[in-house]
Formats: sequence, C-alpha cells, structure tokens
Amino acid sequence: METTNKYVASVPEPLKKDLEWYIENQRELSEKYNGKILLIVNQHLIGAFGSMEEAYATAIKSYKLGTFTLQPCSPDSDSYTLTLYTPTNFIVA
Repeated sequence: METTNKYVASVPEPLKKDLEWYIENQRELSEKYNGKILLIVNQHLIGAFGSMEEAYATAIKSYKLGTFTLQPCSPDSDSYTLTLYTPTNFIVA
C-alpha cells in the first residue's frame, strides 16, 4: 500500500508503518498518553514513558536499532517530527 500522508512521505521505510499507525490512532493515544514518549514496534504500543531517555533505554534492551519507534505523544501534528539518531549522525525528517 502506497501512502499519501504528507507527514509520512519523508520517513525511512522501516519506520513508516509505525508512524502511519500512530497518526491513525493519535486521538485515542493522546487521550491516554499525552506528553509521554511511546515505544512502538510493528504497529503495536509496547509502552509509554516519561522521557525519551527512559523509552530509549527500555527499547534497546529488547529491540535492535532501526526496528522500533520512539514517538512523542500529543494531539497536535507537531508530534510527527521525527529525529533518528545513530552513533555517528542524526536525521530530522
């Protein structure tokens, strides 16, 4: 399925489905987890955390880099901003 969502267009392919899932479920997620960082894997919510550091530390214990999404949760489209970090660089999409 090809996506037409303008927010998802520039996201790397492995993370695209997680972002699409977040956008589709954003209203319900933000009602319950507004202000939290969501750990999403294969279009499933794994957990909600109080900080990016806590979410990342939890994620790398169980998942390889590039296989999970850490998504700030809010009812606004501003939460679609994606920052990807690697040991040598980062990308903001």
